[in-house]
Amino acid sequence: MKTRRFWGIVFSASSTFLLGMVAMNYFRDTYGLFRNVRGRSISIYSDERTSKYLLAYNYVPVNFEAYIIGPSLSANLNPKRIADFRIYNLSMMGANITEQKAVVLKAMEKSAPKFVILCLHPYLTADHGMKTAMINPRKYYGALGSVSLYKSYLLEFIRNRNLMPSKFPADQYNDYGCNHYNALLQKMPVEDKINQELTQKDGPPTRIDSIARIEFNELMAEFASKKVRIIAYFHPLPFRIFDKFRVSLCAYQAEMTNALKDKAVIIDFNSAPYEYFTKDLTNYIDHGHLSDKGETYLTKEILRQSCRIR
Repeated sequence: MKTRRFWGIVFSASSTFLLGMVAMNYFRDTYGLFRNVRGRSISIYSDERTSKYLLAYNYVPVNFEAYIIGPSLSANLNPKRIADFRIYNLSMMGANITEQKAVVLKAMEKSAPKFVILCLHPYLTADHGMKTAMINPRKYYGALGSVSLYKSYLLEFIRNRNLMPSKFPADQYNDYGCNHYNALLQKMPVEDKINQELTQKDGPPTRIDSIARIEFNELMAEFASKKVRIIAYFHPLPFRIFDKFRVSLCAYQAEMTNALKDKAVIIDFNSAPYEYFTKDLTNYIDHGHLSDKGETYLTKEILRQSCRIR
């Protein structure tokens, strides 16, 4: 009898604790999934893929009218400084087209953006398939209680108090999706990194994976069906790198241009008019990722060149 009573108390206490935790997580609503999200300001603290996927359910489509999409090369573009539009950066570190498509389509289930800014680089279509389990519908219920959620709480505490700035800087993410990874990624002087890349026999993997091509075309078709304007740009590579691998990179750009024919405004930042930018190494932190100066210019130039979207 005493044993049964003991386990009854344990069960009741455990159930009360778990329900309390679920209630706390519901009202805290870290990803804007369960309560009114309009006008909220939500930043990311951990697991960029999971966070942006969950934010795409409500927070992003409710509060923003346009998206930036692409791999890490566009992830540090900061749309918060753009006064004319509310743009969310849905780009993700290391993302391919499979992962990017899943997050964008989730946001479009609620409402379609007016336009998207699409970063074109061979990395986006070099392969296909989910690289992690971080983008998964089951993550929705994990927002009520999961290892990932409590990890986010822990890193929010660490970042907000700047306890580990070299690994988890306080200002890495903002509420517009910008991943300010510059201090984390820059490991050596830019020129040294470029020289290192130039010693490689092969440049970026410019072959477009056959499944990735299909997924890319499907996403573009979805944009067209929802009348979403596409502003696509070829990410500016340092001039010496682009010049060495010009043949394969130009072939890639021609193929992507053909895929987007009559579907998008296309800006080629590797063309001659932008050599003043790609030859200036202060625009970079390594062999391709942009510095604060570089991304500021690029963001403004994309909107300047694509003013036809208004």
